[in-house]
Amino acid sequence: MTFRERSAWVMSCMLILVGGFYLKLVIGDGVPPSAAAIPLVLFTVVLSIAAQIVLALMSPRETSTPADERERLVIDKAAHFSSYVLPTGVVAGLGWFMASQDGMALFHIALTSLVVGQIIEYGMQIFLLRSKV
Repeated sequence: MTFRERSAWVMSCMLILVGGFYLKLVIGDGVPPSAAAIPLVLFTVVLSIAAQIVLALMSPRETSTPADERERLVIDKAAHFSSYVLPTGVVAGLGWFMASQDGMALFHIALTSLVVGQIIEYGMQIFLLRSKV
C-alpha cells in the first residue's frame, strides 16, 4: 500500500468518526452546533496533522517522493468526481434556507456536504489506486 493510499484511508476513517461524533452530539445529545463545531474542527486539524506525521515517520522515503503520473491522475480524477458534492449540498442548503429560513439547517447541510465530499474524494483515491486505471 502506497503512502498516498494509507493517507487516504486514515483521513477518510478520521472524517467518518469525527463527523459521526459531531452528528451524535448535535442531533442525538442536543449540543448547540456553535459549541460543538469549533472544538471538533480544531480537533480534526490537530488529529490529521498528527496522523500525517505518524505516516511520514513510518515511511520517510516514500513521503518525500513526488506523486508519479498515475497517482497524479488518480488524485485529479478523485477530486473531479467529489467536486460535485459540495456545490450540490450548498445549493440544496440554500434552497432549504429560502423555503424555511432556517440558518442552522443551512449550516448543517453545508458542513455535511463538505465532509461527505472529502470522504468521497478519499474513497475514490483508494478505489482508483487499487484498480488498474
